[in-house]
Amino acid sequence: MSLTVFLAFCILGCDFLLYALFQWIYGEKHRNHPRRSAARREKRHTLSGKEVEETRILPFPQHPIQHRTGYF
Repeated sequence: MSLTVFLAFCILGCDFLLYALFQWIYGEKHRNHPRRSAARREKRHTLSGKEVEETRILPFPQHPIQHRTGYF
């Protein structure tokens, strides 16, 4: 009985350490500078006096196997 309780606490302790490790690695990252919002970016473009060019859609490559960089 006491061995079962001891093993249960050991497993719970390991689970908690794994949880803490994952929170530390993948948790919310605090940034020192705020992200630019779309409104600020648009305001900056209009104030700069430059004409914003229209967005265009890139065509899909004819032979996509030549553009791969890694192995799958």
